[in-house]
Amino acid sequence: MTRIKKSRTSGQIGNRHKPAAEARQTRERPVETKKKGAGLKSGSRNAPQPEKSQQSGPANKDPRHGSKKPIELHVNEAEQKLLQQTPDFKPKAQLAKVKVIALPPEQELAALEQDEKLLDLVERVENGEILTGKDAKYFNAKTARHAELLTLLGLDEDEESDETDAAAEDADPLAEFERTDWRKDLLGE
Repeated sequence: MTRIKKSRTSGQIGNRHKPAAEARQTRERPVETKKKGAGLKSGSRNAPQPEKSQQSGPANKDPRHGSKKPIELHVNEAEQKLLQQTPDFKPKAQLAKVKVIALPPEQELAALEQDEKLLDLVERVENGEILTGKDAKYFNAKTARHAELLTLLGLDEDEESDETDAAAEDADPLAEFERTDWRKDLLGE
């Protein structure tokens, strides 16, 4: 296709602007409405109040709310005597410390081994998790008590396993054969 040049005499390209006088006549005026009250201005407490013809209160009334009565920080002698004369009020319910019932070691050991919280913490430790806070304190206290109870009852697994290993090795001739140091025998050391 061939290019056709635009001529300068083509009609209007866009809408024409009205003259200012014509635009003012056609423009709609906004409907005037009364503004809603916005309340008191901020900081009105500290603003000077307008003079009124009659004031029923004191001339310099403090606009802040609340009591202006001073508060005593220390007990007066009169109040101290009054407090001493009044009978002491005691609570109706008596508070007593909880007495921990001492269980026999066998029952305490069984209770420790059935403790679900302790079993959960042991499982977490075996999985490689590091305990912190209350969990760590609880775990340390209960495992220490468990070890105490095992020694108290004579159920130490470490001592028994050492004794059984030594007895088994004495009965097994191959274990003695494996223990001998052949280098010493061959070199004559």
